[in-house]
Amino acid sequence: MISRTNYKTRLKPKPYEELLKVLEARKQDLSNKEKFNCDCDSFRTISLENPNISDSFNKDFLQNDHETNHSINEGIYTVKYQIKEKKSKISECNETNKKSQKQKKKSKLSTQQEDVKRSTKHLYALRTLKSYVEVNIYANELEKTQMYLRRQLHFLKKKYKLENINYVDLYNLLISGWARKGRVDKIKQVFSIMKEDQVSPNLESYACYLEGISKSKFIDVIAIELVVKEMKSQGLSPEDIFKECIFKGDQREKVIEALGFVGTNIPSESYEASNAYCCKLLEKLNDKSYEKDDRYQSFGFGKKDINFLASGQLEMENRYTLKIASVDINTSKSSNVILKSRRYLEELEDTWRKKLSATFKKVKSIKKSSHMRGYDKEESIYPFIAVIDSDILVNILVQQVRTMAETGEYFCPFEKALFRQLGIKVMNHYFIWLNKTNKVTDKVHLIYKEYLHYLLDKKLLSEYTPREYWEYLKSQNHSGPTIDIANTPWPPSVLTRIGSEMFDILHKVISFDPNRVRNKPTNKISTTPVFYITYEEGYGSNDMKISRHIGTHDLLCKLYRDAKLDYLEFDTTLVPMLSPPKPWIKCDSGGLLITTTPFIRLNDHAIHQTSYYSKVPSKNLNPCFDSLNSLSLCPWIINKPVLNAIISVFQKGGDEHLDVPLNPDNFSSAPKIVSTMSQKEKAIIWKHKRELKKKKCEASSLWFDCLYKLSIANHFRDKIFWFPHNLDFRGRTYPTPPHFNHLGSDLVRSILLFAEGEPLGENGLDWLKIQLINLTGFRKRNSHSERLKFANEMIPEILDSADRPFEGNQWWKTSDKPWQTLACCKELTNALRHPNPEEYVSHFPIHQDGSCNGLQHYAALGRDELGAIEVNLHPSNAPQDVYSGVSNLVEKLRQKDAANGEEVAKALDGFVRRKVVKQTVMTFVYGVTRYGAKLQILKQLKDMPDFPEKYHQQASSYLMQKIFLSIKEMFTATQEIQDWFTDCAEYITRVSGEPLEWITPLGLPVIQPYHKETVVTNKCSDPGKESSLNYTSSYEPYQSPNIRKQKNGFAPNFIHSLDASHMMLTSLFCQRKGITFVSVHDCYWTHALTVETMNKICREQFVSLHKEPILEDLSAFFLDKYARVVDEKIQGRKLKKNSANKKLRDVLSAVPEKGTFNLDNQRHIKYLFQFTTDIPYVSHVDVVADTFPRIDEFHMPSIDYNALAWAQSDDEKLESLRNST
Repeated sequence: MISRTNYKTRLKPKPYEELLKVLEARKQDLSNKEKFNCDCDSFRTISLENPNISDSFNKDFLQNDHETNHSINEGIYTVKYQIKEKKSKISECNETNKKSQKQKKKSKLSTQQEDVKRSTKHLYALRTLKSYVEVNIYANELEKTQMYLRRQLHFLKKKYKLENINYVDLYNLLISGWARKGRVDKIKQVFSIMKEDQVSPNLESYACYLEGISKSKFIDVIAIELVVKEMKSQGLSPEDIFKECIFKGDQREKVIEALGFVGTNIPSESYEASNAYCCKLLEKLNDKSYEKDDRYQSFGFGKKDINFLASGQLEMENRYTLKIASVDINTSKSSNVILKSRRYLEELEDTWRKKLSATFKKVKSIKKSSHMRGYDKEESIYPFIAVIDSDILVNILVQQVRTMAETGEYFCPFEKALFRQLGIKVMNHYFIWLNKTNKVTDKVHLIYKEYLHYLLDKKLLSEYTPREYWEYLKSQNHSGPTIDIANTPWPPSVLTRIGSEMFDILHKVISFDPNRVRNKPTNKISTTPVFYITYEEGYGSNDMKISRHIGTHDLLCKLYRDAKLDYLEFDTTLVPMLSPPKPWIKCDSGGLLITTTPFIRLNDHAIHQTSYYSKVPSKNLNPCFDSLNSLSLCPWIINKPVLNAIISVFQKGGDEHLDVPLNPDNFSSAPKIVSTMSQKEKAIIWKHKRELKKKKCEASSLWFDCLYKLSIANHFRDKIFWFPHNLDFRGRTYPTPPHFNHLGSDLVRSILLFAEGEPLGENGLDWLKIQLINLTGFRKRNSHSERLKFANEMIPEILDSADRPFEGNQWWKTSDKPWQTLACCKELTNALRHPNPEEYVSHFPIHQDGSCNGLQHYAALGRDELGAIEVNLHPSNAPQDVYSGVSNLVEKLRQKDAANGEEVAKALDGFVRRKVVKQTVMTFVYGVTRYGAKLQILKQLKDMPDFPEKYHQQASSYLMQKIFLSIKEMFTATQEIQDWFTDCAEYITRVSGEPLEWITPLGLPVIQPYHKETVVTNKCSDPGKESSLNYTSSYEPYQSPNIRKQKNGFAPNFIHSLDASHMMLTSLFCQRKGITFVSVHDCYWTHALTVETMNKICREQFVSLHKEPILEDLSAFFLDKYARVVDEKIQGRKLKKNSANKKLRDVLSAVPEKGTFNLDNQRHIKYLFQFTTDIPYVSHVDVVADTFPRIDEFHMPSIDYNALAWAQSDDEKLESLRNST
């Protein structure tokens, strides 16, 4: 994907006002040009209707029979055009007709959209208000909060005019605050206010009331009796408090104490199992004895490790940051330079901490004083920083300075992104503090240790899933606080405002002396700000925009580089866990132990989607929870020999051929410009400098990414670790640590091993050999027996690679995946040298990958006989290669055209190769445009030095047409289904005005979050200093859906949701069999011993999934949700009004017909899932078409990005593909 920054032009720092003037002038100029073009287009339309106008207009135009006004007004050049009166009348008539048509179209949806808009804005306001009230309570601002809350609620009711909205949760926050202080008088006051506002108390309200009575100086038994009596009059039972309420701190015990005075019986809490799946595909698993044998998955630890694991992970999360030793050891700089730089840096950071600490105390004092005066017009920022200790805020800022300086002067993050990042860190520290205050951390520690005991108990593992047992433990440990308290996330406006305030302090307070970095002795102390602001201009959806970016002073970056600090700091959310993740039981409970992990990866602004998922019954999501838990429980260790080899190459400067990035510090500098040079020579040097800067910038990004990965791996080299997982909106699973995980590149995958090993068994050695040959990419179309034969022939090279990777023949370097090949060579060598290879315990993952998985799903959906053969859905003695199949078909068409004398067909003789067509075939299933496919092919042709350059453009267009034709010939059903998906998405979004939604076969609701962009304004200010945050969002549900993105995204998104469902099914049945299973989307990993078992489960679940009437169910769901009932008897104008709805119903009902392929054949196929190196994944990137362009970011060849960006920006179809993801 091309970065957005490639479309922007960096501006020199100028005053903001000057930039605005420049942009204003440019915008006006563009507007004038558009107006003139529009007028000319109108004239052309009129001249077609009335040819007589044309001659008259041309004559008058040439004779200046129009008014031209050249005026300069603040640098803006304007030109006015006036067309003849006759033309204007016709044009106005046309415009009136267009406007009336648009108005009619909008009126159909305006009422509905306004309702959704009010509802969404109200939801956002409530979220902001709730977070504000909560932090105020913990900041001991109860009196002020009580007055503010009532005023704001009256304002919300008046502004949004929504019915049946219950604000009791907000009042309960206030009651709980007074209850902790034992202020019964204030609780009575709040209850009176609720009565005035017609808000009915609920169980939690009365629980807080009883807590307050219990904590008061004198326990009033009569008051308790009155509370109980009032509850019963409201139809509420005191016993239900313990079934439905969430308790904080010692609240449960205090309520029990209060009720004990009036003799209320406290019910014992019982565990109600929710183990039954309501999904038809998983009905077999409801029987606990199904497919259960003596095999149980191991989790990499023993009883003696439990205390250490639980305490270690909790301690790391409470600290929130983790210091990791850096693997960057560069001996190019003298020890004197390093020591001198470190001394100055230590002095600087100490000074910064003192200044920042004093500034925060002063700022908090000023803001508190301002906060206490009168009512706030909007939510004040003060309480959000008041609840956090100043030392924590100082550490956050100093860590941020270091991160940006070490990343380099080329790293200039978007201003609001940086602010949001700082705000999130403050919020997470607040949640950690809140969990400690409410005693949640201690209780999680207690229950978690019991959960670890469960993982070691085979009997319990056979009776409960991790989710079920966690629920059981909660019910058994009911005393104390509720551990699944859903923390109220702070809204984006608050996060950004907090970050803005903090960065403002940082920018004003800290500085450094550049002369000391330059080693220029001077008596005068010079101070320079650490950061600077740069402006970039780009184009938004409608006009030109400017954006502010934060840059770090290059000399400070040099200081950090020279210091060569021996450690890196990471937030604990960015690294693997030291113990098994907490099981997912709800959308807001799972993953890290006390740090909030999102269940679905959504944008911060996607409040509507977040709220939607929180209302889905948990039982519907149990399959997703259990699958995530299964993946997350796989323990990992580091492959130390391979890690040592990679670190050695990295420390020696890198190797591009092995995808170890070059160190940007080792790049040669550009020659200096001297006065004697000519202008041409100077221009050449300036060009060289720009190219060098771009190259260093790209290398720096890759180098730091590799540094983080290797440093994290090195930190965990002697540890067992786990990756918590979550989902994207389509249901695809991802590890939450972004830098280091098994979804990464060849380099990262090569250093990961299963923590628990399994003996190779009878066929395990053969699977190791097949894995090795698959990694090399040398025998893609050969059968297993042929690959085994080749592996045996290469044994001398394999042993040489394992023993002497850098001194021997280095055969492993010729592989498609060199580092994984080296790792496999070492593993195979160890197995071969074992006295009995069948008993050799292997930790090495064996990969089984789908054969162009998207096309497999399409072929199965359409029962496409020919397509099924090409993608290995049909039994075969050797694996079919769809890419070679397409290339062979294209070659036949080329030969036919060449025989007919077509010049370009002759030029392509010998160049229609597998790699030329591969990328286009992969991306065809995800809706690649013809222009996009042409660019893909063009790149491949340019990489062939023997192919004549003059035929590049013509040949790429020719091959694109032939590839599309061949695919449609091979996969007849695929195109029909794709077309139906596109039609459904377009008609649904146009007629209903709603985003597309469907439910996966496992019950996960999917909503495509593509709406038209809108500018959203949210306010969050201090008293007397009102401020607004404006941001562009495409997640606002009250905006019309973006039809282009909705229809382009539906086909790939739906196929990905099917792919995710198949993976989840496989993971759950593998868990039942007790075998290790992890996935990289459609690439499944397990031990060599259990490959056959996993493959059998994979085939069975693929058949089970596609035996469901997926397309028919989708059609029925769409008809039920979107289609309106059309009365066929309606005639005349009424029928016309319903024609769009009738067309929608017709489209949704037109399910494509299926072919003759028998799905049961798949149960016996050999190559449904086999390893292929054709599908590398870009690490931690959430895109729909993640096969487009399906280039690994660490294997990307040199590309002229500017030329490619300009080429792409001219094509609307390619733009639509890019935006659809």
